[in-house]
Amino acid sequence: MRAFIAVDISDEIRKKIENVQHEFRFLKSARFVDAKQAHITLKFLGEISAADDIIHELSSISVNPFKITFKGVGFFPEIPLDRLKERRGRVRVVWIGVDDSNGKALQALQQDVDARMAKLGFAPEKDFSPHTTICRIKRSMSRDEIESFIKRIKSFENTSIGTMIVDSIKLKKSTLTQKGPIYDDIYVHKLS
Repeated sequence: MRAFIAVDISDEIRKKIENVQHEFRFLKSARFVDAKQAHITLKFLGEISAADDIIHELSSISVNPFKITFKGVGFFPEIPLDRLKERRGRVRVVWIGVDDSNGKALQALQQDVDARMAKLGFAPEKDFSPHTTICRIKRSMSRDEIESFIKRIKSFENTSIGTMIVDSIKLKKSTLTQKGPIYDDIYVHKLS
């Protein structure tokens, strides 16, 4: 099964994600993420045959719940906005950023998860950039789309979308379908 470890997003934030997605509906080739499945990936595992060792490692994580803030909208690959036109609007992913600068608790949690998964043979993450994906873009944007995209990105710069408490992490199964992925919880570890 295809699996990953994530923080699920609260219903309140999911509603706000839908509002942000609405601002980017002009992108013709965008495939929007179902806000009901929005999450922050801590570790993508890929295909796994069994979950027992992973669950064992996750069950021993000892971290207190903490607050995170969803702030700003960005995109991958990350390039300066003024270079977007010369790249002909080649953006792959649009995301909402996650800020936990008050103590870096999310970063520490991700590093803990990453180290535990490395013990099980999973490759370490290169760079963790906490975010939740709002859409994927399948082809280059038109000139008009690039102009609108730049305006929308600038309008969300430093805008707080909302805050939530991270009180659990989940091992999730991802089933790919023609309508998009379906995520199911395999294991939930409450933070305490």
